[in-house]
Amino acid sequence: MTQITLTISDPKDASLIKKLLAKFDSVTISKPERKRKTGIDEALEDVAAGRVTRYDSVDEMFEKLGIQL
Repeated sequence: MTQITLTISDPKDASLIKKLLAKFDSVTISKPERKRKTGIDEALEDVAAGRVTRYDSVDEMFEKLGIQL
């Protein structure tokens, strides 16, 4: 079995090629597996990109969020 990976930038061309390949009985078309990110992976990306907020204390955090105790 031979496996070929194509990268096509124009969706119209991709659709045309899929239709053409579907005519062959010996050809199967499969979508690539997308790896889903876990919560920890997303959190680490947020930290790396600087999308975090730091507070000196819990009281300061509650004050900034408008939560009164």
